[in-house]
Amino acid sequence: MVKQTKKAATWSLVIMGAGFAASLPFHGSIAGKIFVGAFEAGLVGGLADWFAVTALFRHPLGLKIPHTALLPKNRDKMTDGLVSAVENNLLNKESISAKISGMPISEMILEMAEKELQSEGTKGAIDIIAKRIVATLPLERIAPLVANEMKRQIGEMDVSSLLSKAEQQITSKGYDKIALDYGLDQAEAWLTKPEALYTLGEIGMKALNSVQVNGLMQFAMNALMGYLNEERLGGILQRFLYEQVQDLKYEGHPNRHQVLAGIRGQLIRLAHSDKVVAGLSDWKDSLLENWDAEMTVLHKMQELRDRALVYMEDGKYVSEHVLPIIDSLISEVKANDELIQRINEKIVNSVTHLVERNHSKIGTLVRENVDRMDNETLIEMIEDKVGQDLQWIRINGAVTGFLIGVVLTVLQILLV
Repeated sequence: MVKQTKKAATWSLVIMGAGFAASLPFHGSIAGKIFVGAFEAGLVGGLADWFAVTALFRHPLGLKIPHTALLPKNRDKMTDGLVSAVENNLLNKESISAKISGMPISEMILEMAEKELQSEGTKGAIDIIAKRIVATLPLERIAPLVANEMKRQIGEMDVSSLLSKAEQQITSKGYDKIALDYGLDQAEAWLTKPEALYTLGEIGMKALNSVQVNGLMQFAMNALMGYLNEERLGGILQRFLYEQVQDLKYEGHPNRHQVLAGIRGQLIRLAHSDKVVAGLSDWKDSLLENWDAEMTVLHKMQELRDRALVYMEDGKYVSEHVLPIIDSLISEVKANDELIQRINEKIVNSVTHLVERNHSKIGTLVRENVDRMDNETLIEMIEDKVGQDLQWIRINGAVTGFLIGVVLTVLQILLV
């Protein structure tokens, strides 16, 4: 486009010169005088503007005429002016800070994050990063920290407090009833077995034989022993104990309430027993002293990591678990106006501080880029950007000169 305009400007100068030469033979007539004056003025205007435009960048016709090739001669001044304009006018600190402060930066970042999260590239990046983090976790350094903290927490546990809480949980959750019912079910199951009868009979006969009595009681005991045998006595004891078990299983039976009250009383005494507390504390300290917690924790963490990597292998966890969590966090942040405002203020302050510290580098960057170009490259760049308008100056100079020449020649004819 610049080359075409430059050709047009050159042709305008050629036309004016050719027109001036062609009209000279007719200068004796009024029309000839007008054309001669017009083309002469157009030629002078075109040449003057050509000289002016050319003198900005180089010496016209290679002649080192004073005050020509202005750009190469004043390159340092031009660079200083450009740097000053960029630093103080176009990109000054105040304008940058004001522009940034008016931008909803946090909202823009969150919206961009929401959009990018659904892309396959982002999902793949999250998958790669997550797997790499899990695979490269320094478990050998983490395990001692976790183990020491576990041992510290366990060592500081108050056994008495734990026992009290355990007693409260057992009674409030009804675990005492569950334990009693479990024991009764086991007793009932045993009593219904055939061998239970003979076992009870054997125990009963041994107990009766061990009884030491004299006189009339001895006579009665012998008569009873002659009637009883292991089978009969076992059956009696079996029926008796079975009935007792059934009574204890019934919620409203007084014996059940007494047994539960006894269990609860024992739990309370156990929880407040200094001897029990001291024994458990010693056992706990001994366990901690002999426990290789570091290796235990390390093996467990390695096992968990291996399981995690197997679970993460197909990458589905990103869409199923990771992205919903991130989406939820973004939604919560977007809904919190106060948090958004604080984030914006933090970003603006950070960027403003960064600009203040590095603002001079903007001018330095401009200067370095300009200094890297030689004169010819710099002239070509400027001509590429503004050359078209400069060539129109030449065209306008020739046309304007032509019109002024017409006016001046007409006035000269009228006044002479």
